Amino acid sequence: MIGKQIKGTGFRGCLNYVLGKKDAALIGGTMCGQTPEELAAEFAIARQLRPNLKVAVFHATLSVASTEKLEDSEENDQRWLAIAAGYMKTMGFDNNQYTVVKHSDTKHDHIHIVASRIRLDGSVVDDSWDYYKSQETIRQLEQDYNLKIVAPSWEKDKRAQTTGEHRNLQSKGNKSVRVQLQDLIDEVTQDNPTMPEFVERLQQQGPEVQVRLTRTGFSKGISYNLDGVALSGTQLGKAYTFSGLQKHRGVSYDQQQDNALIEALMQPQHLAIAPSEAEENELESSQFELVAGAAATPATANELELSQFELAASAPATLATTANKLELSQSELETTAPATPATANELELQLSILPERNETQWQKVRSHLAVEYSLPLELLEKLHSHSWLYAGLEKAVFTARTLDGEARFAFVLDELGNFTTTHPLSSEAAFWVATTGEIERAVIACNPIEALSILLIEQENNQDNSAITPPTIYLGIERASQLPIQLLQELDSVIIAIAEDYMLARNASELLPNAELVNPQSSWNDIWIQLIEQEQQDIQQNNQPYKQRIQDIELD
Repeated sequence: MIGKQIKGTGFRGCLNYVLGKKDAALIGGTMCGQTPEELAAEFAIARQLRPNLKVAVFHATLSVASTEKLEDSEENDQRWLAIAAGYMKTMGFDNNQYTVVKHSDTKHDHIHIVASRIRLDGSVVDDSWDYYKSQETIRQLEQDYNLKIVAPSWEKDKRAQTTGEHRNLQSKGNKSVRVQLQDLIDEVTQDNPTMPEFVERLQQQGPEVQVRLTRTGFSKGISYNLDGVALSGTQLGKAYTFSGLQKHRGVSYDQQQDNALIEALMQPQHLAIAPSEAEENELESSQFELVAGAAATPATANELELSQFELAASAPATLATTANKLELSQSELETTAPATPATANELELQLSILPERNETQWQKVRSHLAVEYSLPLELLEKLHSHSWLYAGLEKAVFTARTLDGEARFAFVLDELGNFTTTHPLSSEAAFWVATTGEIERAVIACNPIEALSILLIEQENNQDNSAITPPTIYLGIERASQLPIQLLQELDSVIIAIAEDYMLARNASELLPNAELVNPQSSWNDIWIQLIEQEQQDIQQNNQPYKQRIQDIELD
């Protein structure tokens, strides 16, 4: 049996998802409600016991092997309810509200458990180490209910315990250093951190970490030290080597942008261990090994929901920012951090300086974006007026902001169409634009051009079909860690529309398992350009009037 768990802030969105699936069946739990509205209201009553607790939602998924797909029957439902009750009790939810919903839309028979972390006595379930606790609970449930053991994929890449380690655990209950390190690494990589974030998190848990260049000067080796016992990544298993962390644990790494942060984190370390020859050989494999092709059903722009095209600097009550906040002076943005940063957070301040503005080049940059990417001049001027887009040394600079409007770093587009970022470590900061109103929907793309192209495509379809869609935020990201997870978990609809970057789409979907994946055959900008070319042909052939796309744009 495989189990996954995530925590969030909004019950309604989670309930809409689990009960909105085809063939979803509410089979039991500790609650009376039968609909998302009724259950959300019931959860809200207990939530009043801890009104200041933001992360109150616990959402777990339990699924059996495909060979054990169970038929729909009352007996099967009771079996699932018993499994759910055993799981929740062991996880510490022995006095909590929860509901159990069974899905039959995949080859793996599975249930969703939506629970409140708030106990009915007002206390809160401790969520520390819940990932490891969940795996131990599942192994016990497999024995209790004679279920086939289905180890998660990451366990296959873990170096197994030796006979001595297993014997010591059974007789004395002591975990070896190897197992402790494996468990710690599994815990801190749950949300697909960047490599500097991973190193810093592990250091905070106690182990020393050493990252070293191999003789190629490109790939890197990694080793760990806990309680005086030093182990290389290879000794823990291939999922714990430098490349394995990226391939099997979703840790992202950018050599050019992460190295300074990693080196800063290494400063207080004194770990005298060099990677083994076997590790070096393994780590020096091509980076192309990390990229897998995404074989998905192609989608066109028409598969996306339509949207109004009224850009807004904020969504009332959700995105609290104004144009005044965004129009910061360059001197305010160029505040530097201490010269010798001790942590990644301190170095983050130093690296978050935006590229210098060069207004004399704006007309050239604007023309380049209009010609090469078919972005309307009116839209470009609106973005420029709010400092979300400007010219820097003949290159287009798109600012990445938090939801509060604080500029953290920038996407820089060169004349060859390549994006680089000035600082990729800032969490929950992305290039984004939003339609007016309180945000109900999000579309995630892999860079600013893609995000704007999707917005334009949806506006085009909206004009053609006269559809009305809820206010939407369009985000361009480079790393999944830049996503505003808390906001996205509360939205009714989240679409991951990342084209041509399988790893980024996978990392985003793991953080947002309820999101819809849309995989076009080409980039969204290519699709937008095709729409423009088709319209131009129609205008010439049929003497149709030109569409006014950028009308009634409002930026608060």
